Amino acid sequence: MVRTPHVAGQFYEADPERLRRQIEGSFLHPLGPGALPEKGAARSERDIVACISPHAGYMYSGPPAAHVYHALSGQEPPSRVVILGPNHTGIGGVLSTSIEDWATPLGVARVDREAVAALNIPVDEYAHRYEHSLEVQLPFLQYIYGDSFMFAPVIISATGPNGVGIEDR
Repeated sequence: MVRTPHVAGQFYEADPERLRRQIEGSFLHPLGPGALPEKGAARSERDIVACISPHAGYMYSGPPAAHVYHALSGQEPPSRVVILGPNHTGIGGVLSTSIEDWATPLGVARVDREAVAALNIPVDEYAHRYEHSLEVQLPFLQYIYGDSFMFAPVIISATGPNGVGIEDR
């Protein structure tokens, strides 16, 4: 099965061409990096191994997120991306993952089932169905990398004073 986008048309444009323009507008926005990623430009070796990106509607988070994705676009595409995000709905356990591929207006982002299995986190498709924090990252990743990446989605429902640990699951 494929997870359908839950916040397309609300947090970001549902039409593929309008979404591309919205993402480009985020890159060019005065609060964004001010330039589009260079398509086909020579890329440096990967030295970014983790980053933090906002996860609100693109009208709020698009330009700041564009800084993250602009930096990533200048490096070799990763074969695997792990996306961590908060679970705003409270549905599901403390940690959950998904093995379904995820659709966005820009296409289908493939879940790396091998990576998901290695994480040893409970699979809970329902917990991911209405959560936006991971979904809003995918169109930016698709814009800069096309379909050359696979991802492992993880949402975190609660943390304690010591964070989320194995003993909390």
